[in-house]
Parts: sequence; C-alpha cells; structure tokens
Amino acid sequence: MTPDPLTTPVPTTDPDDGTLLTFPKGLVGFPNLKLFRLFEPKDAYPLKFLQSTESQEVSFVCVDPACIKKDYEVPLGEEEAEALHLESPEEAMVLTLVVIPEDARQMTTNLAGPLVLNIKTRTGFQIVLNSDKYPLRFPIIVQS
Repeated sequence: MTPDPLTTPVPTTDPDDGTLLTFPKGLVGFPNLKLFRLFEPKDAYPLKFLQSTESQEVSFVCVDPACIKKDYEVPLGEEEAEALHLESPEEAMVLTLVVIPEDARQMTTNLAGPLVLNIKTRTGFQIVLNSDKYPLRFPIIVQS
C-alpha cells in the first residue's frame, strides 16, 4: 500500500524544519518507524513530504486528497477516532501517499491507505480502507 521509499524523491528542504509526528503503529510496510517530520517545500503545494527521523532513506510524498477528489472522505471508526483523541473534525488532517513514476504525468495517490493525523496532538495512523471503493492508484493529473 505504501510507495517504495527507494523510488520516492528525497526532499531538499531540511527535515528539521517540519512538524514532528508520531505514528504509534508505524505505516504499512514500515511498522518499526514511528517518528516522521512533515513539511511542505516552497512551490510544492499541494505536495508535502513525510520524512522518517529514524531512517533517512525513508521519505514519502503526500497530498491532501481533497485537492484531487473533492468528495473524498475517510470513514473513521470510533476506535480510530478514540485512538487519535479527536475531539472535533477540525482537529483531523488527512493525507494520502503519492507515487511519482518516471513520467510525472502518471503520478497517483493511494486513496485506500490514508494517513489521518490529529493536528493538535501530532499523532497519526494509517487507515486501511476497502480498495474496491477507494483505489490504490488514483490519478492526480487528469489526462484529456
């Protein structure tokens, strides 16, 4: 569900500039990595970078899925909301992981494995959704 970190671009911004986030359960494929920095390099909007602080080789490109699919919603269960200590929807930030192939016009985002963050506590979880309803490879750039 997660992109290959070896093919993910390495951010050029100093990762110490970003917001420190904790993923108590890690990410799919990276259960032992718990601490990441999230930052948005200049002129990269809506893309953001999620850089592991425990393994510099692991970095992901992320995007706010609302920028790509306006009606995208994460059905957050009571257990996940409780684990994130969300008191209101405004405290939640949702990001999806991006895969950028050699031809960047073909980049996709994983709507089936969103990251849900509590912006107040800076804690996050990767939620696994039904890939029949939420595609693993949703195109970011619509080809005409």
